[in-house]
Amino acid sequence: MLEQYGVSGSMRDNPPLWSFRDVPSPSSISISIDGKFAGVGSKSGVVLVNQNGRAVWKNSKARRINDISISSQTGKLSVASGQKVLYLINKKGETVWHRELQGSAISTSISARGHVIAVGTDLGHLVVVDGKGKIMWEEHLSNSDFPVNTVNVSSDGQFILSGTDYSRLYLHDKKGEVLWSKETTGPVIKTCISSNGDYVGYLTGDGVFSFGVKSSRVLWEKSFSETPSWIDMCQTADFVTVGETGSKVTLFNKAGRKVWGFRPRNCPKGVMASGGGFVLVSGTQETLKYSLDKYLVRLQLHCQKRIEKATSENLDTTSARKYFDLASSDLKKANHLSFLTNIQLARRSAREARIIESEQTPSERRLERNEVESSLDTSSDSNEDELMSKLVQLAEMRESGILSEEEFIMAKSKLLKL
Repeated sequence: MLEQYGVSGSMRDNPPLWSFRDVPSPSSISISIDGKFAGVGSKSGVVLVNQNGRAVWKNSKARRINDISISSQTGKLSVASGQKVLYLINKKGETVWHRELQGSAISTSISARGHVIAVGTDLGHLVVVDGKGKIMWEEHLSNSDFPVNTVNVSSDGQFILSGTDYSRLYLHDKKGEVLWSKETTGPVIKTCISSNGDYVGYLTGDGVFSFGVKSSRVLWEKSFSETPSWIDMCQTADFVTVGETGSKVTLFNKAGRKVWGFRPRNCPKGVMASGGGFVLVSGTQETLKYSLDKYLVRLQLHCQKRIEKATSENLDTTSARKYFDLASSDLKKANHLSFLTNIQLARRSAREARIIESEQTPSERRLERNEVESSLDTSSDSNEDELMSKLVQLAEMRESGILSEEEFIMAKSKLLKL
């Protein structure tokens, strides 16, 4: 399975698309959903960089930048400043508005339409404002002054995920209701969330990355000998990127399998374009942009082989081929988010064709797909969609009380062959 995705190959053969050196030692970086422009923040302001790696404008009003987030639809930037201010900057570099805060703004995130903006402060406050800068709600997390290190707003603006130095993780809805909060094994350093909030991920100070669902149930975890410097998730949650070190970026799929990686020049800060096509990293000397096309092409080839196998078995792959053709066109146009959506539909259609045309009776098919015991014997080359489905099924069985906590852990461990 890993060879299919090229993990066994060299991680070094992925040269950067460009290098930007005008802002040494950036304090924060962000990249648009399609990777066409990036925000680079420092003590002296914010610079917008175009797809060729050249500066378009600089906003010097916002200084001491701690975090930047780019709206995928409007191109506006929410900027967290150590001046105790949250700024909104439009794609021309003009400051639309600014809002003063009780503490230094250290983390921020903006929805796709720019209508929901969250900011975390060094005094433990989570503040959510609308697109005009009006406060929608505010909460003092854990009633403590531990910093809100990280915050993520789902693309649709319906969910806000945040983590604190107090080793707590929170999921709020748009209205400010706490859907859940949980204690973590260490300070929460980074969080990430899918476009609709169905999947969440978080990195803690003890070097553990956790991937789970909206209900707070963790589906899988990865422990690292050294705490990674950053994490990120594409909007579809098909894979997450982990900056294991400043010179090692690794991709894990939705089921927790290591599927690809590359070695950038030593750059400890990093983010991924939420469309899934690019990674932006920065170090003391430069900011670098890398393409993930090599991995996406592997996804494409793997799906093609699956469709060809189904076709050779005289199954109807019309729907699968339609989605595959759409995905192939998307990849050529660098429309990475649509590619991930369509390649997923193509994979699923090929898998469903195999099930629909099976000689088994409907009852036998239901037993085959729902039987937990058989799922625990999943081979290493099983379809990742099926593995993810079984992980979610186990989580739901635990939530409903069918499985105890001990039974859930044992079943999950056996399924993932930990």
